[in-house]
Amino acid sequence: MTFSKLLLPLLAFPFGLLLADEPAKPNIILIISDDQGFCDYGFMGNKDVRTPHLDRLASQSLVYTRGYVMPVCSPSLACLLTGKLPHAHGITGNDLEKCAAPVNKEDRSPLVKQLLGNSFLLPKSLSDSGYLTFQTGKLWNVSYSDVGFSSGMTSTEGRHGEAGLTIGREGLQPIYDFIEGAQEKKKPFFVWYAPMMPHLPHNAPQEFLSHFQGRGLTKEAEQYYAMVEWFDQTCGELDEFLTRKHLTENTVILYLADNGWDGINAQKGRRAKLSPYELGIRTPMFVRWPGRVTPKRDDETLASIIDFVPTITKLSGGKLAAGLPGVDLLDSDAMTARKSVFVEAYTHDIADLTDPTKSLVTRVVIDGWSKLLVPGKSTPDTSFADATKATALYDLKADPLEKSDLAKERPKEVARLQGLLKEFPPPSSRAE
Repeated sequence: MTFSKLLLPLLAFPFGLLLADEPAKPNIILIISDDQGFCDYGFMGNKDVRTPHLDRLASQSLVYTRGYVMPVCSPSLACLLTGKLPHAHGITGNDLEKCAAPVNKEDRSPLVKQLLGNSFLLPKSLSDSGYLTFQTGKLWNVSYSDVGFSSGMTSTEGRHGEAGLTIGREGLQPIYDFIEGAQEKKKPFFVWYAPMMPHLPHNAPQEFLSHFQGRGLTKEAEQYYAMVEWFDQTCGELDEFLTRKHLTENTVILYLADNGWDGINAQKGRRAKLSPYELGIRTPMFVRWPGRVTPKRDDETLASIIDFVPTITKLSGGKLAAGLPGVDLLDSDAMTARKSVFVEAYTHDIADLTDPTKSLVTRVVIDGWSKLLVPGKSTPDTSFADATKATALYDLKADPLEKSDLAKERPKEVARLQGLLKEFPPPSSRAE
């Protein structure tokens, strides 16, 4: 054999590797606001609240202003972890205090078992794909390691997120330390930033509160807007850190709120948190990746919380479980082809872990600009939540805050949307 023939495979091997190398996996940061109304941003038209950092991030992003989530936090966060709606992932409420089966209300283990019974969990998928993954803020029921984060702040099972809840309100240093550690190890990173902000208690420092006092706002609005501004500042600080570390170009930021809030009336409004109305379930959603995702504002296309799992999984190069119903937010053809999204509203306390219909308050379908609300077996179990007692229809284009029920005027449209709900898996079904 000639020398050249011996040399050829030696040369081909390293150059082949170089040619086959894929671009470095992007870092990913998921920002989850907590109890924030869909209209409470500058970029969504609010003239009172100041959100310069989120406004800037949104201007650099693909933004869906018509995103939909569940109306309370624990089921919504479980959607982000599993890629499923509550009837399928099994977490329909926050607590078990009214559960039919005898349970110790302090014992979260039935909820832990329910959540971990889902075969796909986003943090585990990312960790398996070579990411260092870090949990901060709200999580509910489980510890960070239970769901596959490689590190995190919530190390005990409980309500909200236990020790993780200091993030944001007490600074972002744990996130900075984690990112710097990932950089030292030359590993891509995923950050779950879910601060308990602007969630109660609305106790923002005076430097934020003073911006809203003396302007004729309700006291509730003053305190809440101050919290929104404080949260917005933390988002700006996080983005500034990425800039300082030269990480902006290869870091994807995704954003949504876990459920809504009535900024003017707070819990007196009764049509926001835990309610199936727009103030309870609508949120802007965006994806920023400089140079890779073209900034665009989309005020027509519907987006859903379950779309974050396929989006993030595809970004990471991970393997998505079969049968998950979400759509990649970056796939414009698939997003526009899907005309309907579904929302499920349940009671705060779970009546029966094995049968979600016992806790079901309202099933919702939004198709184009039509929105149908169909009552379930239950009624709201908190004083600050409301729901329709009869099937209701709204034209969201003409009536974005649902002032006029058109169900009696448009029976054919009601029947059409009811048909979509019949095609959708019933709340008693399980994906696994």
